[in-house]
Amino acid sequence: MMEVNYSQKKGLISYVINGKITADDMRQLQEARDQLAENSTLKVLAIVISFKGYKSFEGMKNALLGDWRMLPKLSKYAMLTDSTWLRALIFILNPLVLKSELKAFPLRDRKLADRWLE
Repeated sequence: MMEVNYSQKKGLISYVINGKITADDMRQLQEARDQLAENSTLKVLAIVISFKGYKSFEGMKNALLGDWRMLPKLSKYAMLTDSTWLRALIFILNPLVLKSELKAFPLRDRKLADRWLE
């Protein structure tokens, strides 16, 4: 089960991925997005300890649809990960997501990511 937290005051959703993502994980993340629907901007902190894909096609579809719907309000997206390919993906996506800033940090740099998201 993915750990998902949110702060309405900060307009921030944080979640931890460790293993495969399930459709239930995506429902939990969507509930957090819904709680912040009234916020004009949204920030995300993704902590990726290990990403082993999606448990089902439904989970992957829900993840992509949720991310797509969140884009208009997304101001900053920080990912904490030691995965080289995920860090490269964030670097490649950053210039393509025009209204948002995306940045990857090593797992050990939580405080730096938190300050960047402020």
